[in-house]
Amino acid sequence: MSRSTTRIALVGALSLALAGCGAGAGLAGIHDAPSQVTTTAPISADTAETIATRVLAQAAEASAAKPADAEALRTEALTGSALAVANAASRLETDAPAPTAPLTRAEPPKVLGVSRGTGWPRLILVQTSTAENGAVLNLLVSPDAKTPYRLSAAAPMQPGATVAALDSLSTGSPLVAPGAKLAVQPADLLKEYAASLAYPKPVATTDVDPAEPFATAIRGHAAEQAKTFGKLATLTQAHTVEPDNTVAISLRGGGALVFGLLERTDTITLRPGGKSLTPSADFQRLVRKKTLTKSAELKSYETVVFTVPVEGKAQVVAVDEVLFSAQGK
Repeated sequence: MSRSTTRIALVGALSLALAGCGAGAGLAGIHDAPSQVTTTAPISADTAETIATRVLAQAAEASAAKPADAEALRTEALTGSALAVANAASRLETDAPAPTAPLTRAEPPKVLGVSRGTGWPRLILVQTSTAENGAVLNLLVSPDAKTPYRLSAAAPMQPGATVAALDSLSTGSPLVAPGAKLAVQPADLLKEYAASLAYPKPVATTDVDPAEPFATAIRGHAAEQAKTFGKLATLTQAHTVEPDNTVAISLRGGGALVFGLLERTDTITLRPGGKSLTPSADFQRLVRKKTLTKSAELKSYETVVFTVPVEGKAQVVAVDEVLFSAQGK
């Protein structure tokens, strides 16, 4: 699943309103700052495409770079969950698959939406294509006027999944405000979804289809692993939300597109009757041990993207999974 250094000035950065900081009419030639614009996008569609092309090219360069150069390139191109995933994967000295490449074909990215208003942070939502004609959702973020856009999250779309239209690129799409009219609030949705993935005791979710493909696959794989261990070991699987990496963008006509990051921990513990356990070849490669006598722990990042309606169940539209830590004893 891969990600020049010339920075493009952020259009509109100089028009940032300083509401509440004006000196007033008491001084000649100095006036209160104009009100912040909240009804249009801060950049044009063409500018958004130019920025996205630059950022995704930088991300791809960082992904392909040698270790000595990669860290600096990642910091330049990535932020948020994309940076966390890439850094974590780079520290795992294995042949595990690299994080999803946001751009793998030489064609312009498709800009699906930009944030509204001249405030911060500002977002650009982009769709790119893989060499296999799959689609990848990419979220670019600029937190303030001094910081260029960087790739904040990337995840391949689920087969057959679609994302409802955002507001026009000229108008821009607002970020979801706390308490917005949604079937479930983003923070609650992620906690509920994480609990539904637990093994061996998942908590039923009422806001996401229980037959959702990714959740079904995660729970099914855990059950298969536990079965192969038999009476030699137990398996538990816990998923926790990384709240600082949650972003929600309003969809046209209601609803939201929600980006979230989960951390999964797989814990394998040998039972008293099991003196040792011979893991699979892949597991041996990851933990660098041919046998386990006590326990093992693996950690993975799961990037999950939902569409949340005003009423009804949320849908998982894109997901990515990257192993970043493995240890055994």
